[in-house]
Amino acid sequence: MITGTDLLQISLARVNMDRSDLEAAGVIDPGQAGDKAWSNFGRDMDTFILKLPEWRRAALAAVIRARAGSTSEVSH
Repeated sequence: MITGTDLLQISLARVNMDRSDLEAAGVIDPGQAGDKAWSNFGRDMDTFILKLPEWRRAALAAVIRARAGSTSEVSH
């Protein structure tokens, strides 16, 4: 289960990521190839996440977990 504190930590991690974090994790391509993805991330983060291929979504989840200070999976 996700607690209110978990949700806050996840949200803070998401909004405090920059492009270099996403490029390093493989969530978006580096350089000009990632310009559109970076723009989409900034404009509508939720839709960006929904449209990511599974392997990129997993990479993003790993970055969020690391930034939120948790290495455990979130249960549904």
